[in-house]
Amino acid sequence: MDFRTPTRVAITGAAGFLGRSLVQVLGEHFPLRLLDVVPIPGTWDSRVGDVSQLEDALSLCEGCSDLVIGHMAPNRPEIYGTPTLPFDVNVKGTANLFHAACTHGIKRVVLISSISVVQGHQNAGEFLTRDLSPDPRAMYPLTKVLQEQTAHYYHQAHGLEVAVLRPAYICDEDTVSDKYGRHLLTVNWQFIDPRDIAEATRLALIAPQLTYEIFYLLGHPDADAHAEMGRLREFLGWKAKHTFEKYPRDGEVPGT
Repeated sequence: MDFRTPTRVAITGAAGFLGRSLVQVLGEHFPLRLLDVVPIPGTWDSRVGDVSQLEDALSLCEGCSDLVIGHMAPNRPEIYGTPTLPFDVNVKGTANLFHAACTHGIKRVVLISSISVVQGHQNAGEFLTRDLSPDPRAMYPLTKVLQEQTAHYYHQAHGLEVAVLRPAYICDEDTVSDKYGRHLLTVNWQFIDPRDIAEATRLALIAPQLTYEIFYLLGHPDADAHAEMGRLREFLGWKAKHTFEKYPRDGEVPGT
């Protein structure tokens, strides 16, 4: 099988909780160009910028072969209480990046979306498949739905190859801590380590053929009973390295 070889990968949100793992994993395989609203430590080609500004998106994508969209407005009540910042960052920023990708000849984009785009189906206990209709129940998942719709438009209208990754609860397996520093005593089927998201991203970038694909991205073995995980393993050859199996499940008593 002939895998692709990206020549330079642009990454947004590179200084964040997930972004740092994207940089660590992808940086072992490809040259990178990084963007965030804060300075990014390290020696990579990086810049401080705002995806809601088209000129920053264009500057990031110039000279790159691939794009990973990993940014998001912080998921806090004071941020998502109004649509202004979430739509500027998550929606307008994503549209700017897809426009910039087309402008500079980028052909493949990996969009880090969210399982919350089908939140209503999940709340109802349905098995989650990639063909379920969007059903957001809050501002954050609404913006992720609009990101995916933007991606699908650019795929259809401009031929961009897009892999949409839908992780659920992003948590470091070593510390069982999330991006806000919360430490968990128990886990469930929704847990996924950022390093495994980064590995799925790498596999999506090198896959020899891609059109517009949606993948649920969950690390715990219990996920197979809740979401369509086989597609990710079969199409990309992905396997979770961080399964959280050593920790008690929700409802179990830690230490017993």
